[in-house]
Amino acid sequence: MKYQDLDKYWQRIFKLNWESLCQGSKAISALLIDEKGEIISEGRNQVGESSIPNPRVCHAETECIRNLDIKKHPMLKAYTLFCALEPCPMCMGTAAMSGIHNFVIACRDDFGGAMQLARHNKLLQSRNFNITWLPQEFGDIQRGFQFLKELLFEPQKGKLAEIEKDFSVYNKAGVKAAKSIYEDGWFKSKKASDYSVEEIFDEFAARIEGKSK
Repeated sequence: MKYQDLDKYWQRIFKLNWESLCQGSKAISALLIDEKGEIISEGRNQVGESSIPNPRVCHAETECIRNLDIKKHPMLKAYTLFCALEPCPMCMGTAAMSGIHNFVIACRDDFGGAMQLARHNKLLQSRNFNITWLPQEFGDIQRGFQFLKELLFEPQKGKLAEIEKDFSVYNKAGVKAAKSIYEDGWFKSKKASDYSVEEIFDEFAARIEGKSK
């Protein structure tokens, strides 16, 4: 897999992921796609950005839904939310209350993922969520981006160990790739923003596939 082989949706998602990481936020993003396949809204995680009064709630899916112009795009039941990571309770609830039924998700979240809650709540059951999970490699690269962010911006060793354990439940290959990129010195003399998303994505994919030099 290479970045240039991705469709326009996942190219955009990983580009937004990289923008978030370069800003010190979590590498997570989301898109809303209409019934014609057009991107009608997007959002990225901004929890690390101090210019926002309360960045803690600036999660990708919530921002994507908040950014949607419902006067132009009122048919929410027909739209699909593309998620880099399985939505947390806040984001899943926001999607449910907004009327979104369809999800395409790249990566499962053992700690914060909330899609299973739809089975245990009458309101959520009534939404009849339609969930598509992408192949393993998407999740591995997604978690790789997220763990690289932690390596670059979260130096607390105890916390880092907990995060590594959590991310490795489903995506150990992505975590391993992030650690190897970091330990190989990619960021000793360069900032994250010095690299393009294509460079980083392709390096992750190569290491996960065992093709890196």
